[in-house]
Amino acid sequence: MSVASWSGSLLAWEQELTALKARVGRVLPRRELRETGADFLDGLLSGIERKTGWLMAEQSGAERPYRMQSLLGRSHWDADRLRDEVRDYVVEALGDEDGVLIVDETGFVKKGDRSAGVARQYSGTAGRIENSQIGVFLAYASRYGQALVDRRLYLPESWTKDRARCARASIPETVEFATKPKMARAMVAAALDAGVPCAYVLGDAVYGADSSLRRML
Repeated sequence: MSVASWSGSLLAWEQELTALKARVGRVLPRRELRETGADFLDGLLSGIERKTGWLMAEQSGAERPYRMQSLLGRSHWDADRLRDEVRDYVVEALGDEDGVLIVDETGFVKKGDRSAGVARQYSGTAGRIENSQIGVFLAYASRYGQALVDRRLYLPESWTKDRARCARASIPETVEFATKPKMARAMVAAALDAGVPCAYVLGDAVYGADSSLRRML
């Protein structure tokens, strides 16, 4: 169902949400994971202010956050396959030949030094150099709305040169250092190869100044 044809009725909303849960469930191999994944979506759409494992578990009626935390941290499922499902869903709902792909990054302020990619680096969220993780994101926008369709975690060279540290954070040995513009090129190329309809690509100076990205486009 496209956004343009949605009537706005509650029944249509419930049917669409049920269909989305089923679609996400394709990626989750076990029934328990599929049920928890559905509860996770309900939590994201709920009115709770902080979307923590504890609060989202309480929202679903669970006494403990174990299953919600397991879904994100201990269970085995293909995150890139889920990304593909989400991207295809976004294109079906929002796709338009005049749509645009938007590259941007955001910082997640952190404490400690064990989270993958955490380092003292500039964070746009904080507006200064801060101990943080940096994610590079690709969004899709059209006259019908906007949504995220891809993501990459930026790993500073201090991480990729320390394979023992990477191993402790469960970062595969095959992951090498990549600049943020290089990550953007990979995400944009993947979206175009998947047939995402767009008229042009938007990004700030970090990406617009990258000659390799401009040549690719």
